[in-house]
Amino acid sequence: MNPPSSSSGPRVAASGSGAVIVAQLLLRTASAAGALALGSYFVDLSRQGTSVGALLLGILSAVSFLAELVLAPVAGSASDRRGRRVFLIAAPLLAAGGVLLTPGASVLAAVPPLALVVVIVGSSRLLDGAGAAISAPATLGLLADATDGDRRRRGRLTSLYELSSSGGIALGAVAGPLLYGALGLWTFVALAVVYVATAILVFARVRPAAALTQPAARVSLRERVGVLAQPRLLAFLPAWIAVNAILGTWVTSQITFVLAGDVTVDDQLFPGAFRGDEAGLSAVLGVYVLFFSACIVFWAFFIGRFPTLPVLFVTVAGAMLASFGLLLANHGASLVVVLPMVAVGVFLEAGFTPAALIHLSEISADHRDDRGLIMGAYSVVVGAGYLLGNVLGGVFAEWLLFDGLALLTIGLAGVALLSVVGMSMTEAALRRRERAIPG
Repeated sequence: MNPPSSSSGPRVAASGSGAVIVAQLLLRTASAAGALALGSYFVDLSRQGTSVGALLLGILSAVSFLAELVLAPVAGSASDRRGRRVFLIAAPLLAAGGVLLTPGASVLAAVPPLALVVVIVGSSRLLDGAGAAISAPATLGLLADATDGDRRRRGRLTSLYELSSSGGIALGAVAGPLLYGALGLWTFVALAVVYVATAILVFARVRPAAALTQPAARVSLRERVGVLAQPRLLAFLPAWIAVNAILGTWVTSQITFVLAGDVTVDDQLFPGAFRGDEAGLSAVLGVYVLFFSACIVFWAFFIGRFPTLPVLFVTVAGAMLASFGLLLANHGASLVVVLPMVAVGVFLEAGFTPAALIHLSEISADHRDDRGLIMGAYSVVVGAGYLLGNVLGGVFAEWLLFDGLALLTIGLAGVALLSVVGMSMTEAALRRRERAIPG
């Protein structure tokens, strides 16, 4: 166990907390809007004669999360030793370069060949993932530094972080189709401007001292692996990956392709329901944004008072309940039955990531000199989950369209529930071991 950092860390880190939360909101909004606009772009490519489909879209979208999965631990460890500010500034600039590449195939050819689309879009998603990998560990490390010793404040800040992150994703989901309907390929230029503005915000509002970590000795790869391989963290990863796979299934390009695409079936109401109606799709997603955000605000005031593991179990069960409701709605069930199921389910699942971040911050408190490395696990599970969700979402959407997405979500939620039970058993075993050690 590493010794705690000096007590000045939380005070100076607190001065940058508000700015990095706003920066996270802008980053996630632009990233999600780009992903949803990519879905609309693929619809256009398909209509022009380029051989693209839901599975290819899922694979290319997953490249971003693969980059995040691989790079996050490295970036988190580097932020422990070089300070967090430089990573917080570099992240949106990388993402800006990526989003500007996205429409490159259509700039080069009126009907771009499939190979050109794959190379250019794959490169753009790689840069987007690199930006996310650099940003999240540095942001979470700074917030964890700012809340040591104050669990309720940690609950509020992690909930605000989740509001900025998930809320930003949801806002981007609303804005993406709407922007693409209004601006077409210029959407990607507009999103690059948002990324650059984010970098300027961090440069202006986060002082170097606020994001400076304690100097730490160089550690070996084996020591870093040992920090990440602790039982509490390993037991937690399957649940968090499964939940992020659920998000990767729904809040990315796939949902636009299914709801606004040309493929319909007689026994499902939702596929193709918003074909040619980007404004209608954005309005529906906007209602979800408002409700989900309100749920997170509610959780922010109470989540720090509740034990973590029961909260995680209940919130995962909420994702399952909401999916059952959507599955029924897709087959014409009464809204009187469906809406309460979906509303309660969404309310419950809104508490998962704040609870998960509290749990991760508590794990990192025992390894403060490697806090960025541990908080990098957040990006690993986001990357792994979204990668899994995009690929599986593409497979299930090709197979059963909207039903496939709902059934996949129910299965992933079942995996997460089993993992939370395993976490509880691990925590109990560790407590027994601690009581057995003399002194």
